[in-house]
Amino acid sequence: MHVAEGSVISLAGIVCAKSVRVGGDKMDEAIVQHIKRRYNLLIGERTAELIKMAIGNAYPSDEVLTMDIKGAIWSPACCAR
Repeated sequence: MHVAEGSVISLAGIVCAKSVRVGGDKMDEAIVQHIKRRYNLLIGERTAELIKMAIGNAYPSDEVLTMDIKGAIWSPACCAR
C-alpha cells in the first residue's frame, strides 16, 4: 500500500491534512486475478503487493520484467462447493 499525504499550511499552522491510499487494493486485486487467469495460480494479497512493488510500472515500458513467485495451483473443481 502506498499513501499520499497532503496538507494546507496557513500562518504557520496546519489548516487541513489528509492521507489517501494510492495504487492500493484495486491494483493488488488486478494482479491476483491476472495471475489466476494467466497461470492458474492462486496468490494472496501480500504476494500481489510484493509483485507490484518489485516489478510494477505506472507507465508502459518495452522492458519485460519477471519475478519468481509461489502460490497454489487453481482448479475450478477444487473451489466448487
